[in-house]
Amino acid sequence: MRIVLALPVVLCVAAAGVAQTPDPGSSAAPPLPEIGRTRATSAACAAMRDLVVPSFAAAQRADARFAETRKRLPRYGQFAADTESRIGNRTVDNGAAFRESELAHLGQDAANLLREAQTIRKLLDDPRFAAVKDAQVVAERAELEQLDAMQQARAAALSEFVQRESAGLADRRYGMEGFGAIGSKKPDFKRGPDPTPQPIPLPSVSAPAGMPLLSGIEVVDRGRLGEWGESIATAVRRSE
Repeated sequence: MRIVLALPVVLCVAAAGVAQTPDPGSSAAPPLPEIGRTRATSAACAAMRDLVVPSFAAAQRADARFAETRKRLPRYGQFAADTESRIGNRTVDNGAAFRESELAHLGQDAANLLREAQTIRKLLDDPRFAAVKDAQVVAERAELEQLDAMQQARAAALSEFVQRESAGLADRRYGMEGFGAIGSKKPDFKRGPDPTPQPIPLPSVSAPAGMPLLSGIEVVDRGRLGEWGESIATAVRRSE
């Protein structure tokens, strides 16, 4: 990313006009400083400075944020696979609090990624971009379009994962509330326990497109979430 921007930025600085250092061997007196002169900046240089560079900066901020997200994902797999225990007649999820906390952090990561992606999109929609016909700027804008699409996809994937896990946690919480839980059937003490056995839900054998499949086994889920984060990071790196 830095290599791509280096040459155009240097050319823009040169085009703007940089004061020349007088030759030490020259006997001529240095010219008097000019006062009140305004140097014009080309449209291409202005677009590079005001639109291209800030877009790449937003992408770099998002990448730095997602680097932290990739550390959270395996930890979430650990908490999501934590075993249950029973206290009296209640089932308690030992890792529920840690899982919800980690999921909240992932939700904040998704929001920040989306905000940076929206920043890039806003810069790409700037009318100055369309007005500049310079070949270098046109090429940079085409690259930024691809980068923007990947940044949007990354934010959307993480947001979908958080929403699905939040919904799963809500369903699990209602199922553990015991008497009075939503959808639960109150026992009839006069008749005794319900003779009809409740079906045991089978584990999922597939995941929605683009989502990791969690098995409930810590070592497996940590690995799958780590691989999922790596695959997203690799796709984004290719777009940059």
